[in-house]
Amino acid sequence: MNRLAFVFVVIGLFVVCLGVLPFIFAYPYCVDCDYSGPGNFWQLILMVAYEGQIWYLAIGITLLSISGMFFLKR
Repeated sequence: MNRLAFVFVVIGLFVVCLGVLPFIFAYPYCVDCDYSGPGNFWQLILMVAYEGQIWYLAIGITLLSISGMFFLKR
């Protein structure tokens, strides 16, 4: 169970960080530009984070809660 709880913690922290990014950074979108897609990998991450912001936070908090229950049960 320790390995599973550790995996849940790692994935949960990653997903929560992805869900928090839209609160910190602006959406990388240019209205006047011909091509308004992501210019680099960081902008792609921000666009993906904006698309599923609520879901990423909900899933991440759930995974962290489940891993917390594993640690408290032990």
